[in-house]
Amino acid sequence: MQAILTFFAVYWFLKEYAMTCSYSKEFSVAGFTDVENAFICEYLPISSGECVKVYLYGLFLCQNPKFDCSLEDFAKTLGMDTEKVISCFNFWEDFGLVSVLSKDPFSVQYHPIRSSSSAKPKKIKAEKYTEFSKAIQSIIPDRMISTSEYTEYFNIMETYSIKPEAMLLIVKYCVDRKGTDIGYKYIAKVSKDFGNRGINTIDKVEKELASYVLRTGLIEKILKAMSVRRQPEIEDSTYLKKWTQELNFEEENILFAATTLKKGTMAKLDEFLLELYSMKSFSKEEIKEYVKNKNSIYELAIKINKLLSIYVEVLEPVVDTYTKKWLSYGFMEDALCYIASHCFKIGKNTLQDMDELVENLRERGFIDLSSVGDYFESIKKSDEFISRMLSLAGVNRRPTPWDRENLSVWKRWNFSEDMILEAAKLSAGKNTPTAYMNGILSNWKNKGVFTVEQTANVTATENTQESYNRVYEKRRATAISKAQKNNERAMELDGFMSAYGRLNGIEKDLAFAEIAGDQQAIINLEKEQAELTLTIEHILAKIGLTLADLSPRYVCEKCKDTGYVGTHRCDCFDK
Repeated sequence: MQAILTFFAVYWFLKEYAMTCSYSKEFSVAGFTDVENAFICEYLPISSGECVKVYLYGLFLCQNPKFDCSLEDFAKTLGMDTEKVISCFNFWEDFGLVSVLSKDPFSVQYHPIRSSSSAKPKKIKAEKYTEFSKAIQSIIPDRMISTSEYTEYFNIMETYSIKPEAMLLIVKYCVDRKGTDIGYKYIAKVSKDFGNRGINTIDKVEKELASYVLRTGLIEKILKAMSVRRQPEIEDSTYLKKWTQELNFEEENILFAATTLKKGTMAKLDEFLLELYSMKSFSKEEIKEYVKNKNSIYELAIKINKLLSIYVEVLEPVVDTYTKKWLSYGFMEDALCYIASHCFKIGKNTLQDMDELVENLRERGFIDLSSVGDYFESIKKSDEFISRMLSLAGVNRRPTPWDRENLSVWKRWNFSEDMILEAAKLSAGKNTPTAYMNGILSNWKNKGVFTVEQTANVTATENTQESYNRVYEKRRATAISKAQKNNERAMELDGFMSAYGRLNGIEKDLAFAEIAGDQQAIINLEKEQAELTLTIEHILAKIGLTLADLSPRYVCEKCKDTGYVGTHRCDCFDK
């Protein structure tokens, strides 16, 4: 008895005080719903979109019980009525994927999917389609319809909600097209196409077939124009709808486009019309001009590739990506060939490089051969001047975009070419002549010096400063070289690299600690820094160096002042 009382006491305690965990609705929304691959592979292809929506949303609710949902809520969420939801669950129940446990309140239980080579045949009540079965056999009198074929038709009607009388109309249409010995696969293909487009009642099927009959005459003409010897199919009507309603081609122009193919298929005509659509060629005249120029476009692409000295095995991507676009901008063949030759001469001989140049020319408004030629001639003259300028500055290389940009800036400062060349002469022998030139010209601009004669007075007053600058630059170069050699020697010492690397890292850690206001961290880091400094000094002492010797420093011969290169200059240089 005592044991029983103890058991109930423990049970009560656990029930009242045990910790519970659950997902919030927000967590569930951010999570995932597991769907068995067998459902996607075997059942999804044979089911309607509405049935798939119902199955997946129900599966989501199974895995996320926090989302309380009534049948009305379920239907409202999916934008369906409750009867349709029930019908979809009945569909899945026939396949054994779910069980409808209760209809009021509506309750469904999901079952695991057993993978197989094909979906489990739907349980169809044959008596439901007794009249349909008799009617379809009378439509196809030349052969006996098998049980499996009947089952296929039943499944299609159930899956796409096609009414039996509508299905019979579809079958009648197929028999009229193919004859009374027609195979069931064609009928299944056509009926699924109707079902996917929501054509599932007798009124909708009659309207679709009537519309198709009206289009049959045009389709026959299109097929004849392409030397296609067959009767129009329902798929041809789908193509025609696309061309007229989505691509906005007029019927007479579609027929004209077909005549240009001579031998082709509806699929090839579809590709051609998409090509015309991309080139904005809709009228008969535009199509005629495009066809006339199409071969020349490919020939132009080959010519451009040769001028760029490249070989492309498949031309279509080149034509579609580059040649057609350039021509649509208004560039003519002679201008494009001239641009390609220029790209090859300057070493920018890829299609991507040429495309960038073409885009640049287009933005500047240089499209015809004359304007493109003038633009390149101006660049040529500019480069000739830049080459002369660089030579005076002691620089031996080809002009770069950076040089052209600098020249453009200096000319906007109202400096003549003579003044720019004068600055180049004064920059000769400097480590970075172009940057030095920029400094000289900026100085002249601020002082209003814009003639060569005016520079003489400025130069005379700055000779002393200039001599000290030369001395400084020489000492700077020597100091940097010496510091580099000291670093190379230090790196060979055991323990130096790890200690020195950590010492440099401490500077960053200290900065973060100061930003955070972490005083204790600052104290610890400064202590570590001091200890590392002593350790490194001890290691460097073995080869007669100090930490200071690892940074470039100079000593002024005049005032004996010492400073780090790049951060300090003694007063002598300011006098």
